[in-house]
Amino acid sequence: MPIHPGMVEPLAERTRDLYAAAELRLLGIIAGQLAQGLDAPSWAERKLSAVQQVRRVAQAVVTELGQAVNIDVHDVIAEAYTEGHRAAVAELGALGDDAVRLVDDVLPQAQAVDRLATETVDRLTSTHRSILRAVDDRYRAVVSEVTATPLLGTGTRRQATQDAMRRFADEGIRSFRDRSGRPWSLTAYAEMAVRTSVGRAATEAHMQTLATAGVDLVIVSNSPRECPLCRPWERQVLTVSGPAGARTVEVEHATRDGEMIRVYVAGSLDEARQRGLQHPNCRHSVSAYTPGLTRVDDAEPDPEGYEAGQRQREIERHIRKYKRRAAAAVDEQGRKAAEAKARQWQAAMRQHLTDHPDLRRNRTRERIGAGNLPDARTAPTIDQLDNARA
Repeated sequence: MPIHPGMVEPLAERTRDLYAAAELRLLGIIAGQLAQGLDAPSWAERKLSAVQQVRRVAQAVVTELGQAVNIDVHDVIAEAYTEGHRAAVAELGALGDDAVRLVDDVLPQAQAVDRLATETVDRLTSTHRSILRAVDDRYRAVVSEVTATPLLGTGTRRQATQDAMRRFADEGIRSFRDRSGRPWSLTAYAEMAVRTSVGRAATEAHMQTLATAGVDLVIVSNSPRECPLCRPWERQVLTVSGPAGARTVEVEHATRDGEMIRVYVAGSLDEARQRGLQHPNCRHSVSAYTPGLTRVDDAEPDPEGYEAGQRQREIERHIRKYKRRAAAAVDEQGRKAAEAKARQWQAAMRQHLTDHPDLRRNRTRERIGAGNLPDARTAPTIDQLDNARA
């Protein structure tokens, strides 16, 4: 059975929700602290003296987040690796009993799974210190901005606080910058990292299992709504272990002994992945190519479908944006206004899906994970970590 990263990427939703819930908590902590005594003359002094209290509560949230993420990431990566292994075994079942026997006793490599999970956990938790710094900096910045605004005669303290928190909610807690200097929000970075890891675990297990059975040629699927990066590789034959570069090779026919056939190979699988194939969100799978039996059909480009899918992602971002604004509101009026805008974008989503019936609504992409972080959780035991890695 062919497998692609999108088949296991929903596993990353659990980790994403942990970070989204933590971000909402942190926004709520800041908004709640700022809203207390908002009309008092000594508001600014009281808020600045509460910095240590905000920091302690934020530290508790981040500590809880780290404990939850450690177990969750090991669990989902092991599950993704197993899924890729099973998919390959099922695919080999259609090729013959000899191939199945070669991998029948091969289990997912525990060391490879553990290494990939540990790398992902380290990558995520390395940003946690900057989360606390971001909360501290933004809290102080909001107090400073709100204190100055009424003095300049440009608005009331309540309006200034709401405006500052609205911008904070829109930007999110940006705790990481990539090599190009682009800032990532807390939730987006966590989801990207885990989705990349689970997709990698599943596809690597799939390819390693096929390679154990002696399968070296694979063919890329024809996926709807393909992106420009993947489009050149659709329905192309690739080599798993061979070198990069397009060429024509001679291989033996799958069912006719001694008969050689010529097969055009577009390149290696690693080469295709380096150029974008099977990126996060990709729906392209690769399956075993059987010389002389597998039909290589022409790809069917779908650029209009791709644009429709991108528009759906845009609408989802707007829905999440206004839900974050509602969570960061300092008064009832601001919360209701944000919730009304969220409903407007939800109506836009319904209309978009009516216009494009081939699309499906994924409501998990519209929510921001409120309540998914447990209120109380003890530190994981050695047995729990071992079970998650097994």
